[in-house]
Amino acid sequence: MAFLVQKYGGTSVATPERIRAVAEWIARTRAEGNRLVVVVSAMGHTTDELLKLASQVNANPPYREVDMLLSTGERISMALLSMALAAESVPAVSLTGSQSGIITDGHHRRARILRITGNRIQEALDRGQVVIVAGFQGVSEAKEITTLGRGGSDTTAVGLAIALKADVCEIYTDVDGVYSADPRLVREAHFLPQISYDLMCELAQRGAGVLHSRCVYLSRKFGMPLRVLNSLGLPDRRPEGTRVGPPPPGERRTKMESGKITAVTADSGRVFCQVTLQRPSLLGTVWDALAEMGVTPLVPVFGGMEMSFFIGEEWRAECQHRFNQLQIDGFVKSFRIDSGLAPLSVLGENVTQDPRLLSRVFEVLARENIEASRGVMTGLAITVAVPTPRVDDGVKALHQELMGS
Repeated sequence: MAFLVQKYGGTSVATPERIRAVAEWIARTRAEGNRLVVVVSAMGHTTDELLKLASQVNANPPYREVDMLLSTGERISMALLSMALAAESVPAVSLTGSQSGIITDGHHRRARILRITGNRIQEALDRGQVVIVAGFQGVSEAKEITTLGRGGSDTTAVGLAIALKADVCEIYTDVDGVYSADPRLVREAHFLPQISYDLMCELAQRGAGVLHSRCVYLSRKFGMPLRVLNSLGLPDRRPEGTRVGPPPPGERRTKMESGKITAVTADSGRVFCQVTLQRPSLLGTVWDALAEMGVTPLVPVFGGMEMSFFIGEEWRAECQHRFNQLQIDGFVKSFRIDSGLAPLSVLGENVTQDPRLLSRVFEVLARENIEASRGVMTGLAITVAVPTPRVDDGVKALHQELMGS
């Protein structure tokens, strides 16, 4: 018997048929003696459709009202899944983020969890119910509905698992687990049955869509075991998935300082920013502006009066507005935001300790006539900027050359 927090993404609950399949799997898991809290995302592309709807009535809608609108997507999923569980004779109750006691700061569309009380969840568990929680949302201390931004449902699930002292947090998605590259792009991608928190953090931040980096950072901070599993074969196939966390006890380690390449990934959903400051001492002003917006820049590079980095496409308009204001105020001399460049990364233990690897990356890309620039070696990753239309070609070429089939 175990206490599980499970999260089902938008593809997992995209249709009534899939919702019923998830409900049957939950029923089987509960019948094995497990206690369950289940977090759900909005169905399919509901969030994108709601954002499109908002833009049709206001090109720049107030963030508070956007949160009110977007929070309805997960509420639909939670209610439907609870109904499907009732059809399976499983006692269940659906709760919103606020009903679940998910308390956040007051930043709309990018809120951070401050604490989780979980009183109503615990009471429902004590009654023998499965608790279905709307992901991606919470409530501020001022009683305002907030949403958590990208990766919000993953973060909700991990946060609940930590607060409720679950044994494991299971993230159900549309792939079998974590691979050395996107298996839909690279047919020879290797399945990874286990990966460390640190490598998963780097992978998630650099474009691997399986998990969001926020939930992995949170898992690592509190030592919460994570598993990534495929929901699309449910309930007929029991998924194995990828375990995220420390290596199993007794795992054999060899070649202590050798670099082991684990994955190649890219993120075509990011845009390149280059900012020229009026003077070097103003770097902190620009960095503070990004922090206030809730933007986490990828692979920042600083040099003299110039700084460059990648940001998510969703932050493009707000960064454009903020940089314009900084230019008017005399902090920024010039800036550009370029959607034609995307980050391409090679990741693994000790890869940055091999000085030859960066040159190999450039050689492979040059052989494919892919122009690469701004090579950066940080942590467990080597990242270069490549033209966005060629980013998939770059992933395939590097995976084949560095990892083989």
